[in-house]
Amino acid sequence: MNHARPLIEDFPAHPDGDPAGALARAVRERRTALGLSVADLAKRADLTDAQIRAIEAGHAAPTLPLLTALSQALEAAPKL
Repeated sequence: MNHARPLIEDFPAHPDGDPAGALARAVRERRTALGLSVADLAKRADLTDAQIRAIEAGHAAPTLPLLTALSQALEAAPKL
């Protein structure tokens, strides 16, 4: 039996629709608005290119610390 916890996008009744897709679009739109490449954003956020690509593809469920670093790198949140 597979008891793996399903991803949030597996719940069609989720009140926010597709949160991973919404995050993916928001990150990609903000990154491009700032004129940043994937590598630029990865360096700013201290992440790998692969992590940024996974987030922008909607294939990642970032932790709160990762979201904080990402939002600061995208100049979307104040530095804490």
